[in-house]
Amino acid sequence: MPTNDAQGAVVVGYDVTAHSELALDWAAHHAAAHHRPLLIVHAIAPPHAYDALGVGMDELRKEMRVVGRRCLDGALARVRAVEPGVEVKVHLAFGAPHDVLLDSLGGAHLLAVGSRGRGTLASLLLGSVSVGISAVAPCAVAVVREAEARPDSPTLSGRVAVGVDGSEVSLTALDLAFALASERGTGVGVVHSWGPAAVRRDLTSNEQRRATVEEHELQVAESLAGLAEKYPDVDVATHQAEEDPRRALDDASRYADLLVVGSRGRGAARSTVLGSVSRHVIEHAHCPVLVVRAPA
Repeated sequence: MPTNDAQGAVVVGYDVTAHSELALDWAAHHAAAHHRPLLIVHAIAPPHAYDALGVGMDELRKEMRVVGRRCLDGALARVRAVEPGVEVKVHLAFGAPHDVLLDSLGGAHLLAVGSRGRGTLASLLLGSVSVGISAVAPCAVAVVREAEARPDSPTLSGRVAVGVDGSEVSLTALDLAFALASERGTGVGVVHSWGPAAVRRDLTSNEQRRATVEEHELQVAESLAGLAEKYPDVDVATHQAEEDPRRALDDASRYADLLVVGSRGRGAARSTVLGSVSRHVIEHAHCPVLVVRAPA
Protein backbone atom coordinates (compact mmCIF):
# COMPACT_ATOMS: atom_id res chain seq x y z
CA MET A 1 0.00 0.00 0.00
CA PRO A 2 1.44 3.44 -0.92
CA THR A 3 2.54 5.78 1.88
CA ASN A 4 2.28 9.57 2.03
CA ASP A 5 5.40 9.91 4.19
CA ALA A 6 7.84 10.29 1.29
CA GLN A 7 7.00 13.88 0.35
CA GLY A 8 10.35 15.67 0.13
CA ALA A 9 12.09 12.81 1.94
CA VAL A 10 15.17 10.72 1.36
CA VAL A 11 13.82 7.16 1.07
CA VAL A 12 15.99 4.12 1.73
CA GLY A 13 15.30 0.42 1.26
CA TYR A 14 16.43 -1.61 4.28
CA ASP A 15 16.58 -5.36 4.87
CA VAL A 16 19.23 -5.82 7.64
CA THR A 17 21.91 -6.93 5.17
CA ALA A 18 25.34 -5.28 5.18
CA HIS A 19 24.75 -3.55 1.83
CA SER A 20 21.44 -2.11 3.02
CA GLU A 21 23.17 -0.79 6.15
CA LEU A 22 25.63 1.06 3.92
CA ALA A 23 22.68 2.54 2.03
CA LEU A 24 21.00 3.49 5.31
CA ASP A 25 24.10 5.32 6.58
CA TRP A 26 24.51 7.12 3.24
CA ALA A 27 20.85 8.11 3.19
CA ALA A 28 20.97 9.38 6.79
CA HIS A 29 24.02 11.55 6.05
CA HIS A 30 22.41 12.84 2.85
CA ALA A 31 19.16 13.66 4.66
CA ALA A 32 21.07 15.53 7.36
CA ALA A 33 23.10 17.52 4.82
CA HIS A 34 19.97 18.49 2.89
CA HIS A 35 17.80 19.08 6.00
CA ARG A 36 15.28 16.53 4.78
CA PRO A 37 13.34 13.78 6.58
CA LEU A 38 14.33 10.15 6.14
CA LEU A 39 11.85 7.38 5.30
CA ILE A 40 13.05 3.82 5.92
CA VAL A 41 11.18 1.20 3.90
CA HIS A 42 11.17 -2.52 4.65
CA ALA A 43 9.41 -5.06 2.44
CA ILE A 44 8.06 -8.34 3.79
CA ALA A 45 7.80 -11.26 1.37
CA PRO A 46 4.16 -12.03 0.55
CA PRO A 47 2.74 -14.64 2.98
CA HIS A 48 1.67 -16.95 0.13
CA ALA A 49 5.36 -17.67 -0.42
CA TYR A 50 5.26 -19.56 2.87
CA ASP A 51 2.02 -21.51 2.42
CA ALA A 52 3.90 -24.80 2.61
CA LEU A 53 4.76 -24.16 6.24
CA GLY A 54 1.27 -25.13 7.28
CA VAL A 55 0.83 -22.02 9.42
CA GLY A 56 -2.44 -20.08 9.45
CA MET A 57 -2.28 -17.04 7.19
CA ASP A 58 -3.36 -14.53 9.84
CA GLU A 59 -0.88 -15.92 12.35
CA LEU A 60 1.89 -15.92 9.77
CA ARG A 61 1.24 -12.32 8.76
CA LYS A 62 1.32 -11.27 12.40
CA GLU A 63 4.62 -13.02 13.06
CA MET A 64 6.17 -11.60 9.91
CA ARG A 65 5.05 -8.11 10.82
CA VAL A 66 6.67 -8.46 14.24
CA VAL A 67 9.95 -9.50 12.60
CA GLY A 68 9.69 -6.59 10.17
CA ARG A 69 9.05 -4.15 13.00
CA ARG A 70 12.15 -5.41 14.82
CA CYS A 71 14.12 -4.85 11.63
CA LEU A 72 12.93 -1.25 11.45
CA ASP A 73 13.62 -0.70 15.16
CA GLY A 74 17.22 -1.69 14.47
CA ALA A 75 17.37 0.70 11.54
CA LEU A 76 16.00 3.54 13.69
CA ALA A 77 18.63 2.90 16.34
CA ARG A 78 21.37 2.95 13.70
CA VAL A 79 20.20 6.29 12.28
CA ARG A 80 19.98 7.87 15.72
CA ALA A 81 23.57 6.80 16.30
CA VAL A 82 24.98 8.28 13.08
CA GLU A 83 22.63 11.28 12.54
CA PRO A 84 20.60 11.95 15.72
CA GLY A 85 19.11 15.18 14.36
CA VAL A 86 17.37 13.64 11.35
CA GLU A 87 13.58 13.28 11.36
CA VAL A 88 12.84 9.60 10.66
CA LYS A 89 9.72 7.74 9.58
CA VAL A 90 9.32 4.07 8.74
CA HIS A 91 7.15 2.10 6.33
CA LEU A 92 6.47 -1.63 6.54
CA ALA A 93 4.57 -3.45 3.78
CA PHE A 94 4.01 -6.91 2.31
CA GLY A 95 5.30 -7.34 -1.23
CA ALA A 96 8.35 -7.63 -3.45
CA PRO A 97 11.07 -5.07 -2.57
CA HIS A 98 10.93 -3.48 -6.03
CA ASP A 99 7.16 -2.94 -5.82
CA VAL A 100 7.11 -1.78 -2.20
CA LEU A 101 9.86 0.76 -2.88
CA LEU A 102 8.10 2.14 -5.94
CA ASP A 103 4.86 2.48 -3.99
CA SER A 104 6.78 4.45 -1.34
CA LEU A 105 8.24 7.15 -3.61
CA GLY A 106 5.37 9.61 -4.07
CA GLY A 107 6.98 13.06 -3.88
CA ALA A 108 10.34 11.66 -2.69
CA HIS A 109 13.52 13.71 -3.05
CA LEU A 110 15.74 10.67 -3.56
CA LEU A 111 15.85 6.89 -3.12
CA ALA A 112 18.91 5.06 -1.77
CA VAL A 113 19.41 1.32 -2.26
CA GLY A 114 22.32 -0.99 -1.58
CA SER A 115 24.35 -3.00 -4.04
CA ARG A 116 26.04 -6.32 -3.33
CA GLY A 117 28.95 -5.72 -5.66
CA ARG A 118 30.04 -5.01 -9.20
CA GLY A 119 29.50 -6.88 -12.43
CA THR A 120 26.80 -8.99 -14.03
CA LEU A 121 26.81 -11.64 -11.28
CA ALA A 122 26.35 -8.97 -8.63
CA SER A 123 23.37 -7.62 -10.57
CA LEU A 124 21.78 -11.06 -10.64
CA LEU A 125 22.39 -11.53 -6.93
CA LEU A 126 20.78 -8.19 -6.20
CA GLY A 127 17.66 -9.45 -7.92
CA SER A 128 17.72 -6.49 -10.32
CA VAL A 129 16.34 -4.19 -7.59
CA SER A 130 18.97 -1.45 -7.95
CA VAL A 131 19.09 -1.64 -11.76
CA GLY A 132 15.35 -2.12 -12.23
CA ILE A 133 14.23 0.61 -9.87
CA SER A 134 16.77 3.07 -11.31
CA ALA A 135 15.02 2.66 -14.66
CA VAL A 136 11.51 3.46 -13.41
CA ALA A 137 11.77 5.49 -10.19
CA PRO A 138 10.23 8.98 -10.41
CA CYS A 139 13.14 10.48 -8.46
CA ALA A 140 16.93 10.28 -8.37
CA VAL A 141 18.29 6.92 -7.19
CA ALA A 142 21.53 6.43 -5.24
CA VAL A 143 23.07 2.97 -5.58
CA VAL A 144 25.42 2.64 -2.62
CA ARG A 145 28.28 0.18 -2.44
CA GLU A 146 31.13 -0.43 -0.06
CA ALA A 147 33.95 2.08 -0.36
CA GLU A 148 37.15 0.87 -1.98
CA ALA A 149 40.72 2.07 -1.51
CA ARG A 150 41.09 5.08 -3.79
CA PRO A 151 44.19 5.63 -5.94
CA ASP A 152 45.21 9.27 -6.36
CA SER A 153 44.16 11.33 -9.35
CA PRO A 154 45.00 15.02 -9.83
CA THR A 155 41.62 15.71 -11.44
CA LEU A 156 39.15 13.34 -9.73
CA SER A 157 40.30 12.25 -6.27
CA GLY A 158 37.75 13.11 -3.59
CA ARG A 159 35.46 14.89 -6.02
CA VAL A 160 31.88 14.42 -7.14
CA ALA A 161 32.31 13.11 -10.70
CA VAL A 162 29.57 13.69 -13.26
CA GLY A 163 29.03 12.44 -16.79
CA VAL A 164 28.23 15.22 -19.27
CA ASP A 165 27.09 14.83 -22.88
CA GLY A 166 25.21 18.06 -23.53
CA SER A 167 21.75 16.51 -23.11
CA GLU A 168 19.10 18.03 -20.88
CA VAL A 169 19.37 15.24 -18.34
CA SER A 170 23.15 15.60 -18.15
CA LEU A 171 22.68 19.31 -17.39
CA THR A 172 20.37 18.30 -14.54
CA ALA A 173 23.01 15.85 -13.31
CA LEU A 174 25.69 18.54 -13.59
CA ASP A 175 23.73 21.05 -11.51
CA LEU A 176 23.08 18.42 -8.85
CA ALA A 177 26.76 17.43 -8.80
CA PHE A 178 27.73 21.06 -8.15
CA ALA A 179 25.15 21.37 -5.37
CA LEU A 180 26.42 18.20 -3.69
CA ALA A 181 30.05 19.25 -4.04
CA SER A 182 29.25 22.64 -2.50
CA GLU A 183 27.57 20.99 0.49
CA ARG A 184 30.44 18.51 0.90
CA GLY A 185 33.13 21.16 0.56
CA THR A 186 34.77 19.41 -2.35
CA GLY A 187 35.12 19.83 -6.11
CA VAL A 188 33.44 18.52 -9.25
CA GLY A 189 35.08 16.31 -11.85
CA VAL A 190 33.37 16.72 -15.23
CA VAL A 191 33.73 13.63 -17.43
CA HIS A 192 33.00 14.00 -21.14
CA SER A 193 33.70 11.23 -23.63
CA TRP A 194 32.49 10.88 -27.19
CA GLY A 195 33.71 7.45 -28.18
CA PRO A 196 36.34 6.40 -30.74
CA ALA A 197 33.71 5.99 -33.46
CA ALA A 198 33.26 9.77 -33.56
CA VAL A 199 36.77 10.25 -34.93
CA ARG A 200 38.25 7.52 -37.11
CA ARG A 201 42.01 7.71 -36.83
CA ASP A 202 42.54 6.02 -40.17
CA LEU A 203 40.11 8.21 -42.14
CA THR A 204 40.35 11.62 -40.46
CA SER A 205 42.98 14.29 -40.94
CA ASN A 206 44.68 15.99 -38.00
CA GLU A 207 42.80 19.17 -38.82
CA GLN A 208 39.45 17.38 -38.74
CA ARG A 209 40.39 15.69 -35.48
CA ARG A 210 41.28 19.02 -33.88
CA ALA A 211 37.95 20.43 -35.05
CA THR A 212 36.12 17.51 -33.43
CA VAL A 213 37.99 17.95 -30.15
CA GLU A 214 37.28 21.70 -30.16
CA GLU A 215 33.61 21.01 -30.82
CA HIS A 216 33.40 18.79 -27.74
CA GLU A 217 35.36 21.27 -25.64
CA LEU A 218 32.80 23.92 -26.60
CA GLN A 219 29.97 21.55 -25.64
CA VAL A 220 31.46 21.11 -22.16
CA ALA A 221 32.02 24.86 -21.79
CA GLU A 222 28.40 25.54 -22.73
CA SER A 223 27.20 22.93 -20.24
CA LEU A 224 29.21 24.62 -17.47
CA ALA A 225 27.99 28.11 -18.30
CA GLY A 226 26.71 29.92 -15.22
CA LEU A 227 27.65 27.22 -12.71
CA ALA A 228 30.85 28.97 -11.58
CA GLU A 229 28.78 32.02 -10.60
CA LYS A 230 26.10 29.87 -8.95
CA TYR A 231 28.64 27.78 -7.01
CA PRO A 232 31.75 29.98 -6.59
CA ASP A 233 33.11 27.71 -3.85
CA VAL A 234 33.28 24.62 -6.09
CA ASP A 235 36.54 23.87 -7.88
CA VAL A 236 36.06 22.26 -11.30
CA ALA A 237 38.31 19.81 -13.12
CA THR A 238 37.44 18.40 -16.53
CA HIS A 239 38.39 15.11 -18.13
CA GLN A 240 37.73 14.70 -21.85
CA ALA A 241 38.62 11.60 -23.77
CA GLU A 242 38.03 9.91 -27.09
CA GLU A 243 36.79 6.63 -25.63
CA ASP A 244 33.64 4.74 -24.77
CA PRO A 245 31.66 6.78 -22.17
CA ARG A 246 31.12 3.64 -20.11
CA ARG A 247 34.85 3.12 -19.78
CA ALA A 248 35.47 6.79 -19.01
CA LEU A 249 32.85 6.81 -16.22
CA ASP A 250 34.06 3.49 -14.85
CA ASP A 251 37.60 4.88 -14.66
CA ALA A 252 36.34 8.07 -12.99
CA SER A 253 34.56 6.04 -10.32
CA ARG A 254 37.90 4.58 -9.21
CA TYR A 255 38.93 7.98 -7.86
CA ALA A 256 35.74 9.93 -7.12
CA ASP A 257 33.70 9.76 -3.91
CA LEU A 258 30.41 9.86 -5.84
CA LEU A 259 29.48 9.48 -9.52
CA VAL A 260 26.40 11.28 -10.90
CA VAL A 261 24.88 10.15 -14.20
CA GLY A 262 21.65 10.84 -16.05
CA SER A 263 18.91 8.46 -17.12
CA ARG A 264 16.83 9.75 -19.99
CA GLY A 265 13.37 8.56 -19.08
CA ARG A 266 10.71 6.07 -18.15
CA GLY A 267 9.14 5.32 -21.52
CA ALA A 268 9.35 2.27 -23.75
CA ALA A 269 12.99 2.98 -24.59
CA ARG A 270 14.13 3.29 -20.98
CA SER A 271 15.81 -0.13 -20.86
CA THR A 272 17.84 0.67 -23.97
CA VAL A 273 18.88 4.08 -22.66
CA LEU A 274 19.61 2.86 -19.17
CA GLY A 275 21.39 -0.20 -20.52
CA SER A 276 23.77 1.82 -22.68
CA VAL A 277 25.52 3.84 -19.97
CA SER A 278 23.60 4.17 -16.72
CA ARG A 279 23.07 0.44 -16.25
CA HIS A 280 26.73 -0.26 -16.93
CA VAL A 281 27.74 2.33 -14.34
CA ILE A 282 25.32 0.96 -11.75
CA GLU A 283 26.74 -2.53 -12.20
CA HIS A 284 30.44 -1.70 -12.52
CA ALA A 285 31.25 1.57 -10.73
CA HIS A 286 33.73 1.55 -7.86
CA CYS A 287 31.93 4.20 -5.80
CA PRO A 288 28.32 5.14 -5.00
CA VAL A 289 26.32 6.14 -8.08
CA LEU A 290 23.54 8.71 -8.21
CA VAL A 291 21.21 8.24 -11.20
CA VAL A 292 19.34 11.43 -12.03
CA ARG A 293 15.96 11.39 -13.74
CA ALA A 294 15.32 13.45 -16.87
CA PRO A 295 13.22 16.58 -16.24
CA ALA A 296 9.50 16.03 -16.71
